[in-house]
Amino acid sequence: MSPDVFHGIPLLQSLIIREPYLEDLSEIACRIMNIKSLVRLYVDATNIRSLKNLSQLNIVGLEDNRLDICSFQKQPITWLTNLTLGLKNQMLFAKQFICLVKLLYLDIKYNLISNIEDFAFLGLTNLESLDITRNKITQINANTFYGLHSLTWLDLRNNPLIHNIEAMSFTHLMSLRQVFLGQVHYPLTEPVIKLNLTLIFGGILSQLTHLYISSAMRPMQLTIGSNITSKQNLSLQLKGQTRSADIIFHNLTKLEVLEMYHCRIYSLEGSLTKDLKSLKRVYLHIENIYNVFYSFIEPLSSLKLLTFDNLQMFCSCDNAWLITWAKGCRQVEVIMLGPYAKTGMYALEDLICLSDNGIDTPNFVKYTEANCTTEVVLFFMLVVLVHNLAGPYLLPLYHITLGWLLEAMRSNTRGRYHYDAFVSYSGKDERWVVEELLPNLEQRGPPFLRLCLHSRDFQLGKDIVENITDSLYRSRHTLCLVSRHYLRSNWCSLEMKLATYRLQLEQRDILLLVFLEKIPPRHLSAHHRLARLLKTRTYLDWPQDPLQHQAFWDRLWAKLKPQTELEIRG
Repeated sequence: MSPDVFHGIPLLQSLIIREPYLEDLSEIACRIMNIKSLVRLYVDATNIRSLKNLSQLNIVGLEDNRLDICSFQKQPITWLTNLTLGLKNQMLFAKQFICLVKLLYLDIKYNLISNIEDFAFLGLTNLESLDITRNKITQINANTFYGLHSLTWLDLRNNPLIHNIEAMSFTHLMSLRQVFLGQVHYPLTEPVIKLNLTLIFGGILSQLTHLYISSAMRPMQLTIGSNITSKQNLSLQLKGQTRSADIIFHNLTKLEVLEMYHCRIYSLEGSLTKDLKSLKRVYLHIENIYNVFYSFIEPLSSLKLLTFDNLQMFCSCDNAWLITWAKGCRQVEVIMLGPYAKTGMYALEDLICLSDNGIDTPNFVKYTEANCTTEVVLFFMLVVLVHNLAGPYLLPLYHITLGWLLEAMRSNTRGRYHYDAFVSYSGKDERWVVEELLPNLEQRGPPFLRLCLHSRDFQLGKDIVENITDSLYRSRHTLCLVSRHYLRSNWCSLEMKLATYRLQLEQRDILLLVFLEKIPPRHLSAHHRLARLLKTRTYLDWPQDPLQHQAFWDRLWAKLKPQTELEIRG
């Protein structure tokens, strides 16, 4: 290629030079170096020293094992501000870009980089944007991004971060505002990824405006320290099977946008949103079936848009408020997205729910109309009013009196009780009840125990609260099967409340607690009634070791079986 080919070109915008003409590039550069409007040049990196008017450079298809821009530079390169690299090497070396002192934008996405040496970006004190998406990076060290004092935008999406992100890795990036973390799925031997954002970001966490985290579809638990308070209007995007997400939402008083993609959360309630006073837009795409409690919405005083993508709810009166609220709340726009809708959007009236049997999917509006009547709502309003006005004993006294009167009117009883135990449990734990509890209690004897289950023994067409009250006082004992699902259920909370009131007034050993899973103390602290019971009563834990199951059932069965006359006298 002759250098004269560029003669007389006053406004060259872009130049692409590939093999076999690269051997003439030095002479070509001498001819075009005075063309100030040159924007991009696709060349080998070793020739850029002569292009002193060049501000943007795109280098593609390098065959060398390493990219060496600065090794032969005696003086800093002050004219280059934008650099895009298409590499075939797998490593960035220490001080590799140290001569590019004025560089503002560095784009090295869609490459094969798997390792970044410490101090690789040293010298890039003016760099504002760094794009490393779609590479093979597996870990981030404390000094990986050392020296990037002006960096505001860092994109690490679609990198397999299979090793721990070292503590304090981002704390020195004092100008950082937007961070996109890669596919965090370390360590492979642990079932849940635990990511401490305070440990990784330190104090700069409070100044971020956009944070994106992906767990590559593995379960993830995020934590943030209580001493971190957001100073900026933050947008948070979570992608993956996130668990315990409520922890990260604490203290984020400036969070304005929350987007959760392909997450796994079992209930949305007030513990998640209690500090989100500035939240304006929420997008939820949750993979599993879950509950949405009114307490989730209550703290969101600034909410303007709530989008449910493929909403999957249980058929539960706990969720019944959503229809009425969405129709009546003028401040918030509610959008329903789903794959089965022709336009991608559908009306609330078309929402379906999953029954406790795990098979039926009735229309949610029709379900709430048939099962969640206004009488139930009025009852709860009355409960609150009477409780606040008349103290804690008037209401339970009413229920106990009602239970005794109903039982006294029955003439077919040898004793006063129809059941040996009323079982208070969440519908989501029914499989354990059917497969474990019933065979080991009702089918064991003599004597054979009779249990009262809401799914089997409640009278059809009867008010739910009346069913609970009636069954509770027709049973010798109340057996509470405590799990995370149990703690989230308003109905289970009511059953435990009535059972404890009965316990206080009758002063008999009638309440038994069985924990189906280990529940951290911090989760129990919000349930004051249960927390007080645990201090005064012995409870049973469902053993994880199958060898201990028989001893568990022996102990529980002995406690629930009717006492003989001899035992009573003894």
